[in-house]
This record gives sequence, C-alpha cells and structure tokens, in this order.
Amino acid sequence: MPSLKELLKSIAEEQRTLTRAEARAALSEILTGEAGDIEIAGLLTAFATRGETADELTGFAEAMRALALPVPLTEDERASLIDTCGTGGDGRGTFNISTGAALVATAAGAKVAKHGNRGVTSKCGSADVLEAMGVPVALTPEESAACLRATGFTFLYAPALQPAMKRVQPIRRALGFRTIFNLAGPLTNPAGATAQVMGIFSGSRLMLVANAMARLGVRHAFVVHGSDGLDELTLTGESSVAEVQGAGLRAQGAEARVQSAEATVRLFQLAPEEAELPRATLAELAGAETAAENAAILEGIFNGEPGPRRDIVLLNAAAALMAGGIAEDLRDGVDRGAEAIDSGAVFKTVAALRTFAADLRL
Repeated sequence: MPSLKELLKSIAEEQRTLTRAEARAALSEILTGEAGDIEIAGLLTAFATRGETADELTGFAEAMRALALPVPLTEDERASLIDTCGTGGDGRGTFNISTGAALVATAAGAKVAKHGNRGVTSKCGSADVLEAMGVPVALTPEESAACLRATGFTFLYAPALQPAMKRVQPIRRALGFRTIFNLAGPLTNPAGATAQVMGIFSGSRLMLVANAMARLGVRHAFVVHGSDGLDELTLTGESSVAEVQGAGLRAQGAEARVQSAEATVRLFQLAPEEAELPRATLAELAGAETAAENAAILEGIFNGEPGPRRDIVLLNAAAALMAGGIAEDLRDGVDRGAEAIDSGAVFKTVAALRTFAADLRL
C-alpha cells in the first residue's frame, strides 16, 4: 500500500481519488502517529477542495472504527441499536433536537446509543445538555454497555471512546474549515449501531454520506438536511432525505432510487404535513445560551409543553423509530413519541439515567 506521502503526490499530480483501502490505510497512518502535520493538512485540504468520494469517506470511517474503543455488546444487541448522531455545525442556533429525539425514541421502546461530543460551533452540544440534565456522559466502554442494558439509552462520548482522534484535533482547529472528519465522525458509532438518523450540514452531501453508509453495512438509516439549513428534519419547510436500506430490507416508494452493492439508497423530499405536523419558523425552534437553559427546554418538552419544539422532537424521534423498525411510518412514530412524553415514560427514562449516574459515583 502506498504511503501517505506517495498518495498525496498522486492526488496532486494525477488529480486522482483514493480507493477505499487507500483511504483506510492513509487514516490509519495518520492516527497511529506515522504521518507529519504537513502531510495531514495537505490531505484534508485536498479532500475539502475537490470534495470527498464515497470510497474515501468509507475508508476513513473504517479506520476510525478500527481504532475506537469498542462497547462490549452482543450481536443481537447491536442489531437493534439506533444512533441519532449528526454532523452539527449548521449554525442555526436551535436547541438540542436530536438529543431530545434520542431520549423520546428510547422511552418509546428503542435502544439508543447516542454518539456525540461537546459543543464546538454551537451554543451547547449533546454532551453539554445531557450533563446538565444529570445524564452520565463520559463513560467507559463497559459502563456504556451497562447503561444501555439498564436504561435503554447510553451516550458515547467521542473523545473518551476515540482517543486516537486527538492526533488530528490541533490540525483541524488550525485549518479552520470543515474536513472529511465532520462527515466521517457520525459514521463511527463505537457501539456498532446499525440504524441511524444522521443530520448533515449540507444537502449536497446527502448521497455521498448515504452511499458510504451503504458500503459500511447499515441496516436502515435516514440522512437528512432541512431546506432552512438545519441538520435535522425541519418544520419550516421540506427536508431532503436519503434513505438507506440494507440488503435484507425492501425499498418502498417510487422516488429517485439508486442501487449499490450493499444496499438501496432512495432520495426524496419530506414535508412536515406528511407526519401531520404544522409548520413553524426557525425562531420558534431557537435554543438558549447555556447548557442548563437548553436542558430546561428539553425538560419542558418532556413535561408535556405543546408547540413547535415538541413537534420537531417528535418528527425526528419518529424517523429514529422508523430506522429501528419500531414505527411503521412517520405518523405512527409521532404517535408513539407523543405517548412516551404524555405518559411520563420519557421522564422515567431520564430518571433511570440519573440513577445510573448516581450509582457510578458510589
């Protein structure tokens, strides 16, 4: 396999893309400390300039998965596991929608391993808001597995479970622009989740990410981007969606469809009316300045407060329940999520997570 320096030379002189195996080997060389800062910055800049391919994104995700600390779960446990990790970085200042959706989906019967981090460009990341709610965040792999079994939910804190990524953090900060890691990170769930709702910051990357998911063997996933720029399913207008269904699942609908070797990828537009939800404005979905304030927003939703914030959490929870095979369609998923909130099941889930956190401190 060519070295990273040789691959960079071929990219610069031949304008060629990397194969999946070359991309995997290149990142392995980077994360194990064999590559220099200039070479790393050169590769990331080259990808950002011309755009990544699905094979390059897949290879990077595979290398990151190989070096992550795995959460010790059985194959049966992984088969039913859902993630709602997205790219973040949409710059819209909303509250923690995907985190709320993950907890609602859990209370509605899903098993959720939410991969995430602290806020970087946002006011409050998923780790920040969960920590403010008293939910355990920085768990070991063994603690993560125990938390999932005890509560149906676990948070996978990326810095704790992917320590090799420390090698590239200073370079990413110095570059100051989005890199392939912003797309690859959400594809590397350390618990091996096979179902996912992944919001992304750019609609132009939907098929890129979906085709990488297909190569990575996802069972069922939705890659989503709102017409308002949200990296979520939105209520302000239509959302662009790429649905990935594994070889064992049959694609539905007559929308644009492409067939990959591993899965079917279907691209379509989704309006909130299809889930029988009213439209809203971005201002109605705004987040707060602090983690405590954003936690209060989620707790208000879980306490039954009506309105657009509740609705957008239900919409995204419904997609997660569909990906996990629990809901038949979006309306069914919305109904299941609403029942989980109104019955108090979501608060019971949060209480169980707080109890788990307290037991860890004993």
